[in-house]
Amino acid sequence: MKDHLGILILSCDKNSDLWEPYFSLFWKNYNASYPVYLGSNSIDYHGDNVRVIYSGEDIDWSTSCKTILRQIPNKYILLLLEDLFITSKINSSEISEHIKFLKHNEAKHLHLGPTPKPDYFLNKSIGVYERGAPYRVNVVGYWDKQYLLGLLMNGESPWDFEIKGSYRTVNEDGFFCLEKPFFSVTHVMEKGYWLPEAVDYCKHNDVSLEIDKRQILSNLKNLKSNFQEFYFNIMIKVPWKLRLKIMNILRKLLITY
Repeated sequence: MKDHLGILILSCDKNSDLWEPYFSLFWKNYNASYPVYLGSNSIDYHGDNVRVIYSGEDIDWSTSCKTILRQIPNKYILLLLEDLFITSKINSSEISEHIKFLKHNEAKHLHLGPTPKPDYFLNKSIGVYERGAPYRVNVVGYWDKQYLLGLLMNGESPWDFEIKGSYRTVNEDGFFCLEKPFFSVTHVMEKGYWLPEAVDYCKHNDVSLEIDKRQILSNLKNLKSNFQEFYFNIMIKVPWKLRLKIMNILRKLLITY
């Protein structure tokens, strides 16, 4: 079973200062024996039990991601990001159950929580995203590696991938989510700035950050970011078919001739 899954923390050279604090929390909360990979452009990392995989020149996010994935032998990937610090325990036995589900249901992608809200629940622990559901593609989560490689298109950012990738899957099944978040995370960086809440979390939990590497997001920009996140999280809980109906009604009301 352990040969089936590899855990990939996808990163790049410009964020290499995040690796040490990321892994300090990762190893505090993860104790299974699945292989762990770190995606880098060219910078090495000398942490224990982490294999660094290089993508070379940072042409764009999706091109680097594909180059890294092709070097991983495992059938399934648990894809994580270096700016999402893991802040709660990862249940190793649940990972085994998730792999079994992926295999038995020919799953292409399994979100690590119910965001967005699934169309329905297959059972008490797994939700289903129907064809056409927006944001059924999320960078973070379990992936069938070969399917992910086929879905990625050169030139896309992770945000492009989640939107356009969802469109590209419109005629396919195999997209699921966990009923509740698999673990907790703290988002530490946005558009190259430290997030103030993350800086506070790290200070109170003895996680060392190289603060001088980037500026802290200003209060005004942070307020705007929090509002946007709040709005997105509210809207994403509304069933997508209802959201689509509301948007179509608004379009008709706002059309002027």
